Amino acid sequence: MMKKLVIAGAGAYSFAPAILEDLLVRYRLGAELWLVDADLDMAELTARAADAIAKSFGLSTQIYYTTQIEKAIPGADAVIVCADFLDEEAWKLDYEALDEVGLGKQARLYGGLGGVMQTLRACGFIAEIAEQMRASCPDEAFLLLCDNGYGGLHLCRACEAARIMGVKAYGLSANAEQTQRRLALYLGIPEEKLQVVTGGLSGFSWVSVLKDRTTGKDLIPRCKTEMAEDPREALAAQYIDWYGAIPAGDRVMQYEQLEDTDLNPRRTVVYSGIGAADYEIRKKDLADLAVYGLGHDTGFAAWQHMRKSSLRSVHPIRVLQALLGNDEYRTRNLVYPCDGAVKGVAGKRYVEGPAVIKGSAVRGEECALTIEVQDTMGQLSLCNLLYAEAASKGSRDALRQGLEIDPALMGVDLLYAEDLLDGMMRRQADRLTRFDLEA
Repeated sequence: MMKKLVIAGAGAYSFAPAILEDLLVRYRLGAELWLVDADLDMAELTARAADAIAKSFGLSTQIYYTTQIEKAIPGADAVIVCADFLDEEAWKLDYEALDEVGLGKQARLYGGLGGVMQTLRACGFIAEIAEQMRASCPDEAFLLLCDNGYGGLHLCRACEAARIMGVKAYGLSANAEQTQRRLALYLGIPEEKLQVVTGGLSGFSWVSVLKDRTTGKDLIPRCKTEMAEDPREALAAQYIDWYGAIPAGDRVMQYEQLEDTDLNPRRTVVYSGIGAADYEIRKKDLADLAVYGLGHDTGFAAWQHMRKSSLRSVHPIRVLQALLGNDEYRTRNLVYPCDGAVKGVAGKRYVEGPAVIKGSAVRGEECALTIEVQDTMGQLSLCNLLYAEAASKGSRDALRQGLEIDPALMGVDLLYAEDLLDGMMRRQADRLTRFDLEA
């Protein structure tokens, strides 16, 4: 039975509504709840809104809020992380350093030298959370990491980093939902009529099933043909030609973890579609809910508006309950240790795909991917493991080994890449505290 739950990134726009709804409405859990957010106002408003929902159902939930995660973690049975890890200032420094030497295309979110820097920052922080959990939480405590595709957290690497520090970890993404939305729009078919299954690795996921639910027709051949003839889909068509598979995701970003081509964008442009105005509206909804509660029209309307902004198929609390053995749940995109369901990846390395959680055990559902995709995933999954080790342990040896086999660095001299990366790391030494970067 869960006694204490910590949610880091409690104000996360895409995840918070589903977390609160499942926690307090669906399961009506009376756990001690700690809400952590870098924005103190958002943390407080979320806590007060959660308290209003809990009181509506007569729950005895104890709710606390803070900006300091180290204050919240001790004694936690589970920690859910759905925080945004994109540091705009650091991202700008990455791009400037790379562009200055003509490697602007390496300024990426997941792959290349920019992706390495993002991994060292984000997974280093995850390692610190795991380290604290290992020291102050029950042995069976675990970490559930969530990312909507724009938060800058490479889920496979982050889960590897947590496991290296001795904590069980799983990841939850919106990849299948976002792919379905994108392909429904492209094919001109209503979303609810599409059956979409995706799988692979974080940022390197592919469509394995694309069908019309009404007729059962396989739509993969049609989609491949249309993309090959559509100049707007030149990058997708290139990967269909190379890998025999349709790139999954909200947009085509597999290029980040592959060798540069002329079709790559000059640099990865990171955007979430969620602006400052959205967060201001969210704060107003939270305030209305906190003041009026669910029993008043104003509070109820605010709650309904919040629910509409949530990802439909991503439910961290349902995954949590299943992992605790309290429920059975099938999720479309879980990041979990490979059990053979995703071919081409060594056992126990983290993969992404559909999975069933039953009796606290995770079983991946088979995700059919082409041989070409499998071959590249084997190499990338080893990169993920090495970069996770580098980030969590501050290991230069693991970092060098990762750089040596990284497909995104094909054509870049290894010694030059090491020197360049060392300079970038030293300029951001305050963000990379797990490394010894003293001059």
